[in-house]
Amino acid sequence: MSLQLDLSEIVSREGMRSAVYVDQAGVEDPDLNFASPLRGALTFVNGGDLISIEGSLATELQAECSRCLTPVRLPLSVAIDERYPIPDILNPTRKPAPDEDFDPTIRSVVYLEKGRPILDLDELMRQLLVAELPIRILCSEECRGLCPGCGALLNEQPCTCSAPVTDGSQAVLRDLLEPRSAADRGA
Repeated sequence: MSLQLDLSEIVSREGMRSAVYVDQAGVEDPDLNFASPLRGALTFVNGGDLISIEGSLATELQAECSRCLTPVRLPLSVAIDERYPIPDILNPTRKPAPDEDFDPTIRSVVYLEKGRPILDLDELMRQLLVAELPIRILCSEECRGLCPGCGALLNEQPCTCSAPVTDGSQAVLRDLLEPRSAADRGA
């Protein structure tokens, strides 16, 4: 079940402050495998012309090492500091003017239900978590990965290949680095 927040009261009351505490199994995303609950606290404040959302989230994800494919537990912390203009919250589907600075995130996390602005907090948290993921997840910086020839896990055992792999994706680069004979160079 997705966490949905009705923003109709806070957008109408300047200076209003509201806190939301998060303690749930995770958010729905096929690429996020939660190993521990998603926990955090968010504070919503009406600053007159915008709603600010500040706080933090923390969890631990289960993933695979990009080099050796072994399971890795990845601690993830997100500091939240979002600012949404109230007119955009009240009308999240409006088209921005050509020269207007517009944040498209609002369209993906706020929708209207019977005229009331509703924040899909799960979607906002999902986007923030995905943005914090490292480009490459490693079990350690020293990870040696898998042998492209025999598939050996090089962190645990030596390669059992009898000869280097020559038809791999790196073969073309290796050919460029090999010295060429004088006949090949056109001399």
